[in-house]
Amino acid sequence: MRILIAPDKFKGSLTAREVAAAIGRGARRVFPEATIIEQPMADGGEGSLELLQQILPLQTYRLEVTGPLRKKVMAEYLMGEGKAFIEVARACGLQHLPPHRRDPGRTTTIGVGMLIEDALARGARDISLFLGGSATNDCGAGMAAALGYRFFGNRPEDFVPTGDSLGYVLRIDDAEVMPAVKDARFTAVCDVDNPLLGDRGATMVYASQKGAKLTDLPVLEEHMERFSGVLAQFSGTSVLVPGSGAAGGLGAGIRAFLGGDIQSGIDRMMEVTGLEKWLIGADLVITGEGCIDDQTPHGKVVSGVAGRAQHAGAKVLAVAGRCTLDQAASRMPDVHQIAALMDQPGMTMERSMGDTAVELEGMVVGLLRSLKI
Repeated sequence: MRILIAPDKFKGSLTAREVAAAIGRGARRVFPEATIIEQPMADGGEGSLELLQQILPLQTYRLEVTGPLRKKVMAEYLMGEGKAFIEVARACGLQHLPPHRRDPGRTTTIGVGMLIEDALARGARDISLFLGGSATNDCGAGMAAALGYRFFGNRPEDFVPTGDSLGYVLRIDDAEVMPAVKDARFTAVCDVDNPLLGDRGATMVYASQKGAKLTDLPVLEEHMERFSGVLAQFSGTSVLVPGSGAAGGLGAGIRAFLGGDIQSGIDRMMEVTGLEKWLIGADLVITGEGCIDDQTPHGKVVSGVAGRAQHAGAKVLAVAGRCTLDQAASRMPDVHQIAALMDQPGMTMERSMGDTAVELEGMVVGLLRSLKI
């Protein structure tokens, strides 16, 4: 038997490599003679740089940038052979703010622009920006300002818009933009396919997770809708496309300000890791992520790996810390079975988060023993 283990991280508990190792230990207890391959995955969000660093010969560059609330933070990116890989959360992620300071109306992506500027200065001409985990809702305006774009309202002075002030922008000026921006190729690598606006858009789906109150959502949405019109007129490009709502609209900003393409993160990571090669001859694929929910079918690791595995003829199992996806079988037809730690008898949140590796290994043992292959 040949088993491929290809999970994402369990956020807050285990890295993708640690998840793969725990699943691997469980699989070997049940199938000691099997060929078992562990290939950690990422979906283009947090954890992507760590995975890339294990695969490619890249150098790390670390610098001080403006954080989400304009206090200085240390951030790093990877670069090699003229290609730079930037995880936007390193500069403007939720991890830089305690819960009581989170406010997507005030936060900014300026630090992302500073990382881009540094990479361009070092000769990067192909820059991949991995979106996910941001604390922002500014449509990439802060990033653009750091690269020389200027924003004007009904006053002569320019300003750097945030989620609460995007709607005041009437004009965008690019006269002072770094020349290297025009010469480089940019790709927004997204872990979700959400549009910019609407019920599945940047604000309505994610702003509450970033600290917004329910009463803030209509205001943030209105500002972003106004700004999207100015942005489309300025760039001559539609920003209302799948993935444009990623990272608080940063996908739209990369498309409009940088001329970038939007690419599925899981597709990019499966390509980089050579997942197709590992799938050849696989009988069983075990994937997983911390929470399997309504976002999982829209570009997350589980759905991406399951689709490729099903196409290759392998049976797919998915594991998670918890699963909130209704009617999982009908919503994810490529997955044979889903098992979640929080669904195990007697499981508590404390045990699932504190002893994740041990509990995951045990759950996999039980799952595989009951499996008919």
